[in-house]
Amino acid sequence: MSTKASELAQYGVNIDADRFLKIPSVTTTERGTISAVPGMLIYNSTTGTLQQYIGDQVWVAIAPSIAITGVTLPGSQTAVSQGDTITVTGVGFDTNAVVSYFDSNNNETSAPTTTRINSSQLTATIPALSEGSYGVTVTNGTGTTSSINNAFDVDGTPIFNSPSGSLGSVLDITGTANFDAGATEDGSPVNITITSGALPNGLSISTQGLITGTPNTDVGADTSYNFTVTATDSENQTSSRNFSITVQENYQPTGSIIFEGY
Repeated sequence: MSTKASELAQYGVNIDADRFLKIPSVTTTERGTISAVPGMLIYNSTTGTLQQYIGDQVWVAIAPSIAITGVTLPGSQTAVSQGDTITVTGVGFDTNAVVSYFDSNNNETSAPTTTRINSSQLTATIPALSEGSYGVTVTNGTGTTSSINNAFDVDGTPIFNSPSGSLGSVLDITGTANFDAGATEDGSPVNITITSGALPNGLSISTQGLITGTPNTDVGADTSYNFTVTATDSENQTSSRNFSITVQENYQPTGSIIFEGY
């Protein structure tokens, strides 16, 4: 015999493949008025858990009200660092849910900010954490929690070799550029690209950030060229920095010079 939708609304727990037993739904306060016997089941609407009475006024949860199903890192990153935002997916996140992180020694650090998108999605920012692997815990306003181990790795972002601002100047037409816009992570060079602006005509940048060449712009006055480079490490984490290079006018007189009086 098939079960009708109206019957599913009336019953809750399957007891004979065709019939379902409805579980009483009560608040924690209402639960205290029940003349309970060991083995009794209720749905606690305050905590969002299915609970069983085991005696001596003790009820235990037998099904979680909250669960983390996954953690997504920003973009194509395979590690995070301070200031990044992760997305936590799952079920049962209430309006007061907060995210925290724990390391291999179970030291816990709260997320600086947790934003609830809906009951199945939260976003959370990464604080200053030591490098290593971290798990994620979501704690609802009711106190119920869910955790997932080894959710992400924390790794440092690229560090530039030169401070932001001017890398220096080079004489137009005859000068030779040799500037360092590179970066490293853990002592190893990382990939460098120009993501806005441009170098002076005649200069080029290597994947390790070395800028070389001879300007051939023939500027009429000293001219500054501004650009931004982005460093990307092996975990696809990025750092960006703004630089400039000044091309100096190379004045070369043409024709004959006549000095009067000679």
